[in-house]
Amino acid sequence: MPSFPVLQGRRATRVMSKRPASLVINLDRNPKRVPCLVLDSSKEGFRVRGSFHLRRGQVVELMLNGDFPTPERYRVVWVGRIGSKMEGEVGLQTV
Repeated sequence: MPSFPVLQGRRATRVMSKRPASLVINLDRNPKRVPCLVLDSSKEGFRVRGSFHLRRGQVVELMLNGDFPTPERYRVVWVGRIGSKMEGEVGLQTV
């Protein structure tokens, strides 16, 4: 997988990937598992794309597909704007 150097304002190197995963949303009330695609990752979090409506500050669980998927909690730190090239993408940071 290619990796990109640390850009100004970014704290860690990103590793590009296109891995299928799932987000678990609404952990408190009615958990819903939604498929997504991990676009890149760093030691601090992930950038994912999918069909979901999230807001900054929301806590979700990310389940990476694999032999033994273990969900990890992340906080939504940014949401791609509607109409932009990042629409449908969110940034997740380790909680």
